[in-house]
Amino acid sequence: MSGRAGLADLMAARPRLLRLAYRLTGVMAEAEDLVQEMMLRFHRAEAAEVREPAAWATTVVTRLALDHLRRRRREAYVGSWLPGPVADDPGDEGRAAQRAELADDLSLAFLMVLDRLSPGERAAFLLHDAFGHDHAAIAAILGKSEAAVRQLVSRGRARMRAERPEIHVPKAARDAVAARFIAALVAMDGAELMATMAEDAVLHSDGGGKRRAALNPIRGADRVLRFFVGIARKNDMALRFVAMRLNGAPGLVALNGDMVWFALVPDVTGERVTRILLISNPDKLGGVEAALTPA
Repeated sequence: MSGRAGLADLMAARPRLLRLAYRLTGVMAEAEDLVQEMMLRFHRAEAAEVREPAAWATTVVTRLALDHLRRRRREAYVGSWLPGPVADDPGDEGRAAQRAELADDLSLAFLMVLDRLSPGERAAFLLHDAFGHDHAAIAAILGKSEAAVRQLVSRGRARMRAERPEIHVPKAARDAVAARFIAALVAMDGAELMATMAEDAVLHSDGGGKRRAALNPIRGADRVLRFFVGIARKNDMALRFVAMRLNGAPGLVALNGDMVWFALVPDVTGERVTRILLISNPDKLGGVEAALTPA
């Protein structure tokens, strides 16, 4: 295939590759770096190496992501690791709406559970269940036998089900609870916050050692409320709050001037908020800043 035709195919596949890389890494900046590295490798590759550009690119991006995930596991991280949020993409939301069974496959809670899988389980599960590749194609991508891939997909699916309980409440109802929580948080309405949280709600915060954050999860609705009250009292910045959809769910973004200071997403698994994810690590906020930057 000619370089020009192959490049056109890759550019057409780029949005899908970026979605895959983001789900594999959980951080949009890292996903963009992986896709960019794939493009550089394409330009250096011989034409004979790239007979099917989209399949070749999927293999390269997946293997780059696996190497990245293995390095990450060897590195120390300050505090809790959380995925980096992204503002909703209308095209991605439309895809999810058409495939209701995967409507939560972009959620931060989903990405958190994915991070507990081994890199191989994570890649095989995503390629099969979220991106529709068959076992033979995944075997070629991962350089494993089909039998090994079937085991990876099965283990990944089982762990996802065990750690992410089945949700019976419709998404619209869960989004309404999340929106109530966000409105109460902006108004610092303690009674309403308590009414929207489960008693055993947990707050996870990720500053990555670059911004102040609780190093350990804060457990219990009363303690979560005290955390937010304390932040409000100590805050000496004139933060501006913007409610926006993040990763397919209602979220809240705090701005210090034009800088995104943190992004917050409440996770509703029943009829109450069971988990609050607060990301202030600046390395993970680029996907939100991009959405707020005028074109």
